[in-house]
Amino acid sequence: MKILRPIFLFVLLVFSLSGCESNNLENVPLAKKGVIDLRGWDFETMGNVSLNGEWKIDWKNWNQTEDSNHSEFTIVPGHWTNSLSEKYPTGFAKLSLKILIPENTKTLYLQNGITRNAFEILVGDESIYKSGIIGESFSTETPHLNVQTVAIPETKDREIKLSLKISCFHYHICGVATPYSLGNHAGINKSFLEATSRDIFVLTSLLTLAFFHFVLYIFWRDEKTHILFASVCFLAAARLLSIGETRFIYNYLPLGVYEIMVRVNGISFVLLYLSFVLYVREIYNDEKYKLIYRVNFFVASLLFLALPLDLLTFSKFLAFHLVFSLFAIFGLLYPIIHGVILKKPGARLFLFSVIATMSLFSLDILTEFAKKGTAYLAQYGFLVFGLSQALFIADRMIENFKNKERLKQEKESAEAKVDFKTTFLSTMSHEIRTPMNGVLGMAQLLQQTNLSEEQKEYLNLIQFSGDNLLLLINDILDLSKLESGQFELHLEPVPLQKFMNDCINLFKSQADPNKLKIELEFLNPPPAYLKTDQRRLAQILTNLLSNAVKFTEKGAVTVIVETIPLNGNSVRLKVSVKDTGIGIPEDRIINLFQPFSQVHSHLTEKTIGTGLGLAITKKLIEEMGGSITVQSVYGRGSNFSFQFASQFQSEAIVTDEEQEKPEPIPKITQGSLLAEKYPLKILVADDDPISQKVSSLFLKKLGYSNLQTDNGEKTLDMVRSESPDLLFMDVQMPDMDGITVTKCIRQSKTITKQPVIIALTANVLEEEKQRCLSAGMDDFMTKPLLLRDLDFMIRKWAKKDLVQSNK
Repeated sequence: MKILRPIFLFVLLVFSLSGCESNNLENVPLAKKGVIDLRGWDFETMGNVSLNGEWKIDWKNWNQTEDSNHSEFTIVPGHWTNSLSEKYPTGFAKLSLKILIPENTKTLYLQNGITRNAFEILVGDESIYKSGIIGESFSTETPHLNVQTVAIPETKDREIKLSLKISCFHYHICGVATPYSLGNHAGINKSFLEATSRDIFVLTSLLTLAFFHFVLYIFWRDEKTHILFASVCFLAAARLLSIGETRFIYNYLPLGVYEIMVRVNGISFVLLYLSFVLYVREIYNDEKYKLIYRVNFFVASLLFLALPLDLLTFSKFLAFHLVFSLFAIFGLLYPIIHGVILKKPGARLFLFSVIATMSLFSLDILTEFAKKGTAYLAQYGFLVFGLSQALFIADRMIENFKNKERLKQEKESAEAKVDFKTTFLSTMSHEIRTPMNGVLGMAQLLQQTNLSEEQKEYLNLIQFSGDNLLLLINDILDLSKLESGQFELHLEPVPLQKFMNDCINLFKSQADPNKLKIELEFLNPPPAYLKTDQRRLAQILTNLLSNAVKFTEKGAVTVIVETIPLNGNSVRLKVSVKDTGIGIPEDRIINLFQPFSQVHSHLTEKTIGTGLGLAITKKLIEEMGGSITVQSVYGRGSNFSFQFASQFQSEAIVTDEEQEKPEPIPKITQGSLLAEKYPLKILVADDDPISQKVSSLFLKKLGYSNLQTDNGEKTLDMVRSESPDLLFMDVQMPDMDGITVTKCIRQSKTITKQPVIIALTANVLEEEKQRCLSAGMDDFMTKPLLLRDLDFMIRKWAKKDLVQSNK
């Protein structure tokens, strides 16, 4: 079977090429000095004859009829030249050929070749066919391409004085590209029908392959090779209408569309080229081939740069683009040949079809540059390519189908996990951060008022709880970074004793002291400050304490802290969280630190959550260079213990990086001083009423009376009418989101003053930030909004000459 396929394709290729020329006899007469002698030619038995050879050319003279000693001759088919083979530029000329025919010859018929751009065929002084409207300038010429068969008028002296009036101002290569054929009615008709039949056969074959593989793609969406191969076949079939042997589409097109067709042909070639490269890349998709594919994409796209040029320049660019494309396509042989070396399925068949197509494509380029006067052959290469690739894809389908169900299940499982994780993170970020904006925002404002000591204590617990909830949200969102290794620790001096007490007090306020005691023990005096990531340490303790409280109905939860001195100013912090809860079965301990895993999932009222806590905890501790262990007796309790090394110091030392952080705003009139120093006009676009209230009160605290809108349309109107300096833009708004509004502002020609746009969103994923910045926003802030962050952002952008723009 493997041997029969190449043989079949080779026979098909030979058959196609054998029919492309009407005559392959070695004794075919050639025209010499404007005369071709066919008196020894029998049209009945020997068939048609191509009128190739030296034709007389009268440059820029359509009326010259007398022979001259200074006659010039050009080779047909080919670019028109003089006797010294010097090319004539674009212009007009008359090509003449005297045909000597045998006596008693019946009516002969002429089939014209591809002649650029407009031409008229005459026998003697009688016009027998016109294609387009010939002219003596670009404006007077109406080009058109047509291949037709016309009858030659009867002659008495057995001579046919054939002449062509040709004008060529719309294409850079002029003259006759493919042979003119002369023969009797049966021979010419047979030749024309054979050429037309070949075009139709190739056209219908390619369209059938395109349709078939398009249907396959509908049923197997995960197999992109089908849709890419269907695109290649369809585009090749579309091009065949205008580049085939008979170019029969021109028979039905009106005059005046030639320029459009030239550009359409160029675009269709680029699309075919790109589809072919994409198809090869889909099959041989490897990092080491990336440069080859990029070069081909670049070369293919070059033609788009020439589209605005005039037609003559565009045609020159198009011809040379074909050459560049051919050399670039040769680069695709590397992954294909490499596939043969690696013995990939169908690689030899793939290589054969590509070489066949490229060979015929090369012949087309030679014809385009008038180096070889044959019929255009690329369509037959497309057919060979299409049929062989159909077999190649069939092999792939058979092999893939064997493992299809398994691969499908694995793919669906992976996609389900990715979709769940993405949806969970995005939803949690937005839905929790929006109300947290109101909680923490109002808590900050309340801190700026006069409070009693008791109220301050309550407020501190509210603030601490809110901060811990926010930290929890942030850390869960960092799970993806932890898994991918893209994680950074932010070290800072942490007052260890106060920090631990705050964590314990938070859980004490939530538990019933009559049933559950939560205690903190220090085995030895802790250092004043421990240099670590406070957010991550809070995340770890919160997760462990939360689990301990959740599964301990009565008894005690004890946190034991021990600091073990190391060399220099380093210590090892060891923290144990012990409880007297229900414990963990020994066979389930192995699943404790797996994401989305809940050991006690049968206790629905006790296990409400995501199952991410311990997985995140373990990853965080490992990122801090530590480890975590667990000891548990089912029914008696558990002991989670973690440790990591860190540096300590006797007092907090503020680094340069920390000095740049925005300081908390005092209760006094610092806000009004900021507005006096930076008198900016600020617009806040946010559809959430609570967020609007928080941002308004914050700005009022800083001394600003801000403008507010709650949807995209109003925001655009406000920017046009009020010309704000700063625009805080909520990303998710009704009727038009913040991304769309930003693009409208940046692209608008009616907005004379462009504001600084700062994204204000509850989505903290890195992808969201990049999306905002790519849309034209200048900066990015996440909810919940903090007063100090708002103060910092205003100062940051006010220093960038915003104030000067108001003066």
